[in-house]
Amino acid sequence: MNGSSLPGSLPSPILTGCGRAFDIEHLLAMAPATHLREGQRNLLGLVLPAWQRPAVWTRQQQVRFVEGIFLGLGTGYYVTTAWDWERDGARLPLAGLLLDGQQRLGALGAFAAGEFAVFGSTRFADLSLVDKRRRFYRVAFPSIEMEAADEPTLREIYDRLNFGGTPHSDDQRATAPARQEPTP
Repeated sequence: MNGSSLPGSLPSPILTGCGRAFDIEHLLAMAPATHLREGQRNLLGLVLPAWQRPAVWTRQQQVRFVEGIFLGLGTGYYVTTAWDWERDGARLPLAGLLLDGQQRLGALGAFAAGEFAVFGSTRFADLSLVDKRRRFYRVAFPSIEMEAADEPTLREIYDRLNFGGTPHSDDQRATAPARQEPTP
């Protein structure tokens, strides 16, 4: 990890780049990546590095995420490496990698493909064109597109983004019966 040895000094940021926001329709319409290396997978035109875990969200987690979009709760953000596949005639091996956001992007693709319903029984195909456009397709999904970095730095960013939190248990939900405060 880069940094300084002076007491009290902070290391340089490792997640640097430019902020972007593509709408969901753009993400769903991206052509599949055609430059996969051994062990890599494609997700909505982005490349999952070989060291990234497989999709793990349950169907219920996917449903809750997509329902949150319709409820106006946003999408969070995702992190990629720069999408410049070639520079000076040479193919860049670490271009277009998705470092964070696989579960959320996978949920969007699965919903749009009709794999599950939200709010009990509403499938993507059931939505009016107006609802598809205004409440799903045109929702911005912010991202950070990183500047070039080496693989060890990318792995550290992945680990820091994905292994820092403590999952909540069901009894810690604000909506759990034991947690609801009586109303006066």
